[in-house]
Amino acid sequence: MAPVGPLVFAGKSVLAPVVKEIITKAFKYLNGYFSPETMEEMKTKLEDGMLQIQAMLDIVSPDHIEGEIESLDQWFWKFRDAVEEAEDDVDEIEYYELEEKAKDHQVSDWGSPFAKAKHKVITSVKHVSVLDKTVKQFTHRGTLKRLKKAVDGLDKAVAGATNFFEVVNYLKGATSNRSGLEEFMSKDRQTGSTSTVTKFVGREKEKKQILEWLTKRTTVEEEAEVFFDATEEAEVLSSIVPIPIFSLVGHGGMGKTTLAQTICEQGEVVKHFKIIWVTVSTSFNATVVTRKILESIDKKIPKADSLEPMQQILKDNLKSFDKFLLIFDDVWEENKRDEWEKLFAPLRMGSIGSKILLTTRNASVAAMAANMMKVARAGLTLKELHEDDSLELFSHHVFSGMNSQDYSDLKVIGEQIARKLGGCPLVTKVVGGHLQGNMTREFWDKFLHEELEEFKGNSDDIMKVLRLSYYHLPTELQICFRYCSIFPQDYEFEKKGLVLNWIGSGLISTRENEEKRLEEIGETYLFQLATKSFFDKEIRRTLNSDGEEIYVMHDLMHELAEYVSFGECKRITSPGGFTNVKDTIRHLHIEDLHGPNVDNFKKLAHFKNLRSLIISARIRKHMEGTVGNIIENSRSLRLLWIDYDNPFNFPKKTGSLKHLRSLWVTDLEPENIHVIHKLYHLMVLGVKNNLQIDTEKLRNMGSLDRLQYLTFDRFGQFPVSGLTSLQVLNDYKVQGSKGNKINDIGNLKYLRKLEVLDLQNVDNSDEARNAKLKEKKYLKSLSLRWSASSPPTQNRIDDLVLDQLEPHVNIRKLSIHDYKGLRLPFWMDNDNLTIKQLVTLELLGCINWEQLPFLGELVLLRHLTLDRLPKLQQIGRSSLVSSSSSMESYLPPSLHSLRVMECLKLKEIPLLPTSLVYLELKDVGLTKLPRIGKLHSEDVDGQQSCLTTIQVTLCTDLVSLDGSFLDQKQCLGGVRDLSITWNLNLEMRMLGGGGEVILTSVTKLSLGLCGDLKLPLLVSLQYATNLSFLELYGPDLVSLPSADVWSNLNSLRRLEIDGWGRPVSLGWLGSLPSLSYLSIARCCKLVEAARSSLTSDASGGEEEHLVVLTQLDDLRIDFPSLLLVQPLKSLRHTRELRIEDASGTEGLPERWLLQNCASLQSLYISKAELLPLSIRDLSSLQKLFLSELEKKIRGYGSPEQDKISHVPRAYIGEWRFIFGKECSMETYDELGYADDNTLACWANQQDNGKGVESALMRWRNLRRLGGAS
Repeated sequence: MAPVGPLVFAGKSVLAPVVKEIITKAFKYLNGYFSPETMEEMKTKLEDGMLQIQAMLDIVSPDHIEGEIESLDQWFWKFRDAVEEAEDDVDEIEYYELEEKAKDHQVSDWGSPFAKAKHKVITSVKHVSVLDKTVKQFTHRGTLKRLKKAVDGLDKAVAGATNFFEVVNYLKGATSNRSGLEEFMSKDRQTGSTSTVTKFVGREKEKKQILEWLTKRTTVEEEAEVFFDATEEAEVLSSIVPIPIFSLVGHGGMGKTTLAQTICEQGEVVKHFKIIWVTVSTSFNATVVTRKILESIDKKIPKADSLEPMQQILKDNLKSFDKFLLIFDDVWEENKRDEWEKLFAPLRMGSIGSKILLTTRNASVAAMAANMMKVARAGLTLKELHEDDSLELFSHHVFSGMNSQDYSDLKVIGEQIARKLGGCPLVTKVVGGHLQGNMTREFWDKFLHEELEEFKGNSDDIMKVLRLSYYHLPTELQICFRYCSIFPQDYEFEKKGLVLNWIGSGLISTRENEEKRLEEIGETYLFQLATKSFFDKEIRRTLNSDGEEIYVMHDLMHELAEYVSFGECKRITSPGGFTNVKDTIRHLHIEDLHGPNVDNFKKLAHFKNLRSLIISARIRKHMEGTVGNIIENSRSLRLLWIDYDNPFNFPKKTGSLKHLRSLWVTDLEPENIHVIHKLYHLMVLGVKNNLQIDTEKLRNMGSLDRLQYLTFDRFGQFPVSGLTSLQVLNDYKVQGSKGNKINDIGNLKYLRKLEVLDLQNVDNSDEARNAKLKEKKYLKSLSLRWSASSPPTQNRIDDLVLDQLEPHVNIRKLSIHDYKGLRLPFWMDNDNLTIKQLVTLELLGCINWEQLPFLGELVLLRHLTLDRLPKLQQIGRSSLVSSSSSMESYLPPSLHSLRVMECLKLKEIPLLPTSLVYLELKDVGLTKLPRIGKLHSEDVDGQQSCLTTIQVTLCTDLVSLDGSFLDQKQCLGGVRDLSITWNLNLEMRMLGGGGEVILTSVTKLSLGLCGDLKLPLLVSLQYATNLSFLELYGPDLVSLPSADVWSNLNSLRRLEIDGWGRPVSLGWLGSLPSLSYLSIARCCKLVEAARSSLTSDASGGEEEHLVVLTQLDDLRIDFPSLLLVQPLKSLRHTRELRIEDASGTEGLPERWLLQNCASLQSLYISKAELLPLSIRDLSSLQKLFLSELEKKIRGYGSPEQDKISHVPRAYIGEWRFIFGKECSMETYDELGYADDNTLACWANQQDNGKGVESALMRWRNLRRLGGAS
């Protein structure tokens, strides 16, 4: 919930260096409008005023002042308006300069003779500076007048700040020994070593880890004792002993302080350590913190006042202790190396075995402390409490002093509430206290469904600690953090995408003489926010890369972002959201709306300060004009993101787009392309649809010389030579004499990523050389592609072309596709290898290569893919796999993933490195699998391996596993995923003990059509105690292990059986205690046995020996008769059933359906001829999928349709039904996650249009309040 009143200073978003740059540019353009004396006087006054304003910007936060808060906030907005107005005017003049430059480029490239002559005259006039200045003042008169007015307004805004400078003076304060700004800012929170909680819940694992660290001897201590034994005077030792540090890192409210207090209260800690507790908070000053340490030791204020005497007193005190445990609680400072050093200097005088425990929200603080103490970093990050612990803590706070049995009706609701609190102890504590004040079901129920989200965002106890984190950030980080509030909670930000959004919205700027790129600055900001716990970072790994960085905001951090961005950022998710939007809004996101009316959108038309506008909602055709009006009136837009179903048209007046830096359009009308090529400030452009536009209309796009990032399907069809700022160029198509040439990219020296297609159209090697790839030192990723369908007749030309496409030595990723040349390029040969920085190498479809060079020199290579190399016979100069001393017998020593596919002539692979994690061999002519070893190791068999995934498929020449890595027991202990399939000629042999080792760790196993190998592996299943997924298929299965073996598979949850050609009993299924998913397909003999039971007496004594699969949630079969086979016949708790072919004569399993009527939630039947007779009895059914029968069910009043009136969602053929009522696919999708009440509301409506909106609105309100599932 947004704060009441303007209390958060989102207007406080201006950096003094940025304003100084604007002022400098403004006065440059206004030369002539003021006298030189007046200009200099105004400039000096503005710059001096900005110094005072910056001091106020750095200090002021609404938590520290009360009196002038509203008027100060209003002044901040006025000041920000004045700054941005001046910035816009300067930006507009620069736009005209870019426009002139673009016209010069267009005329010189394709202008007519007359146009070129005219252009020459105009250019000659411009060379006369006085005339050029006069022309500019005449043509840009309106803009210059606005700029003059804006500078006057800025001058007045700076003057208006005088009344508030006294606030700054007060905050700086007249300091005494322990007063002043630092104490003022740090008095928010003081802690002590005594815990204030009455019950410590959870964190037992973390507590144990800390206690073990406190009692164990560290390397530092062991080395110190050796030194002590060799030293007669302890004084020599004490000056060099660093103190080990253990850091607790986590969000505010996660229980760091409480855990540290609990450690201090442990008997073994009190017995062995002198406890010293210091709350550091934001006041990080060596003198202040040292004084606090002395005060904690002596329980009184030290007499000494300066640092030097206090350090001497501290040294003397520390020498008197056997060991001490010093707790630095709530540390923020990650810089100030001098202060850290002064603080740590006397602490090193402590006895061996002393320790420091530090709590902080920022991992960067923990790293700084360890670095300054010269010790290895140790610590842990506190995550959310486990659900059971969270429930226990909630119960403790809410039922404290009561008998919880008296409130059994509240316990169920309480459990639902506790689960929604995210495992944060502070939130749980505050919510528990709130609910304890009213122990009625109505109050708790209302809180759960209506007030939970509001309460979390409005609680002073929660938000105060989070706001403290935020106000401690530098202004530039605050700006970027606030911006993220326009995206949904739990939104997964891709690193590059978020940084480009910051850049496009104008949040990042370079300062004078700064050489860093905007993207580098943005990445630094993101890194700093993550290390300060404002984002959680995870790595999403892929096979051919080290992974993509994904950033997610913790729920509480997202609420903080919404809180502090009030008045600046807004995300609208419902029509009601339009009513509470302030006209100060800069960044607006309209998403997920269904039927917003024109009046709602008209409310936004007066927002003239918008800098970012993202619309990702369904907009009706008649409302597009209103959207255009919003864009027209938003004259400061930097980012425009349009993502809705209809093709987008720019408004007729596009002058408001002069400042645009970033444009993303999902679907653009082709005639709008003329607008884009006039957006000269544009840096980021994305057009998703494949526009059919004449090349002639595209050519002006080549004038956008500030464009850096581009996603555009037709990009390869317009000239790129003028796009000199471009950093990413995808799908660039070489057209030869018809159009674009490879040498057109020669001037693009800032490229980071390049993908070139249709290289068969390069006419000669000179064109390739003039692409200047070798000179592009920033290029990290290069993809060179020939057409797979191009004839091989020009392979000699291809050889010469690829030689000239040598990349710079800094290249990290290289892909070569469908190359027809006969040989490798010289720069890949071992004698001339220049690409030694490679991390990823992909060679695909190079059909004529017979040999690859030795790859061991690529010591940084982590990902190697060889695909569709049909003639490849050898890797390295000679086959020396058996020689462990030869460098050429090894693959790169850092290799992480190896994928070899469709290389039928490759008979062996060099020794695999121990670093290998992923191995995939598919359709390769190997006669034996490689071994794993380490370079220059005398004990190859003793080396540990990182291997976790093994896939060997379609290697039909593979007859034995002798001598392979599967024979190396020590290399198999970490394997998690093993797939051996379609290797038809493998001979049966046990794996030399490897079967036992490998299956002990495997969690996923796929076996099928692998000769006689399957049997020994199945026999080894008894060791697969961690197996959770098992796939068995193929007609070659002779027998299965006994029920005793299956009963050892305690972790097996998913089993897929496919293609068994022999009759096999399923009685052993009951021995799998954790099985929840079962799929049986194409098991002909099993189906025959089931069908034969239809004509026999299936009852009798069989029922007395049933094995019930109580954990089977999901069952998938191809024929319904399989439900007559035990133990499937006896299932009674299945939730999902899928039948692929119900067209047989046996009919649907009515008895089985009735047995499971109370649990069955999803039913999928393909080729059914009739609805199940028991369909009405399936009371729990939520989803029904039938691939046929739509003709029988459709139609008003149809008896078949009436049978499904109790089913919330039905998908029958191409038709959709909600509670038996037919609906459109769009409505079905929109209501896909709605609850049953909302669906019933829709189904019972009288008016289709209004009812749909009403139901959808109700559902969204419930979701917002946490009441919808």
